[in-house]
Amino acid sequence: MRRFFLLLIGIVCIIESALSVEKADSVAKSTEMLQQIASPAVKRSWFAVPIGFYQEETSVGFGATGGYYFKSHDLSKISSISGSVIYTLNNQAKININPRFYFFNNKMYLTGNANLRHYPDHYYGIGNTTPVDDMLYTAQNFAINVQPFYLFNPNVMLGLYVGVRGERLLLSDSVASMRPYVEQRYGLAGWDPYFMLGLGVQFAYDTRDNGFYPQKFSNFLKFSCITYQQALGSTYSLTSMTLDFRQYIPTWLGQVFAWQVYYDMRLGKEVPFQMLPTIGGSDQIRGFRERKYTDNTMFMVQAEYRIPIYARLKAAVFCSVGDVFDVYNPAIHKLKVGYGAGLRFRLNDARVHLRLDVAGNNDGEVKFYITATEAF
Repeated sequence: MRRFFLLLIGIVCIIESALSVEKADSVAKSTEMLQQIASPAVKRSWFAVPIGFYQEETSVGFGATGGYYFKSHDLSKISSISGSVIYTLNNQAKININPRFYFFNNKMYLTGNANLRHYPDHYYGIGNTTPVDDMLYTAQNFAINVQPFYLFNPNVMLGLYVGVRGERLLLSDSVASMRPYVEQRYGLAGWDPYFMLGLGVQFAYDTRDNGFYPQKFSNFLKFSCITYQQALGSTYSLTSMTLDFRQYIPTWLGQVFAWQVYYDMRLGKEVPFQMLPTIGGSDQIRGFRERKYTDNTMFMVQAEYRIPIYARLKAAVFCSVGDVFDVYNPAIHKLKVGYGAGLRFRLNDARVHLRLDVAGNNDGEVKFYITATEAF
């Protein structure tokens, strides 16, 4: 019996060595695909959540956010389409749609954004010092972009950017009378209706185990360069360059330390003030009013510690520092610091979370944010 087993093992070894590497790889891949089909990592799901909030710049606001997530055998590559509809008592309305699709066996990735806004807002001028101007205007704009990527391997991708944007402002008589002063001090760009067509290239390196809420050690790096030229139909000629680096470090008991470095720059003689980099809002230096500080360059470093509490519920504490400045005449008078804490509630197996944050800043202000998905 022992000799029989030894003979059997020898025969198996001979047969195995005779098989080509290509065939072995093919069998392994087929087996893996059958296992994945039998047990997808993420099931098909959707959510729709009504939201209500209050902020100084919006007054009382309400609306809904939702998304549809396709089943996937790879937790790091989940096709989805999500969006939100918001209306506030300041007569601000926003519609936002974000598609993300993987196809051709995850060799191609298509993302983008469609945004439509009717948005009364405040203009504070340009620069990183305490604003001395505060002018109310109403922006009516649309923006659509498409970003196809080719994946050289599961972590490295190269893509294109094609986007259009159009905007016009509605001004009261009192604000319109101040235009000569504003244009003399800050420039003309953005006050008259404009149209922009952007073309660019992008590179990304992504080892995250999940794009919505990474839990394993991983890195994310993305660089984009987009140009808008009058020769292609744009009202203004300018170039946008963005660098985004993120790292996620698991610590213990499911907790994660995440940090990000972000740099955003616009180069050109005339840049519409609405397209200038800014700090503040729900993602970049939380605690500051969005668009209160703008200039042609912005940098930021932020960190967040994420803590599971129970089942789908999590908590987070965060801190960020950065500023805007003029790349042609750089000067920073006071770094902007934001900090705060929040709660997260997981909505589905794709790890999409409803996020509630309370943030303060070193100017003594406090802001509240309710949104889906993480800041980074």
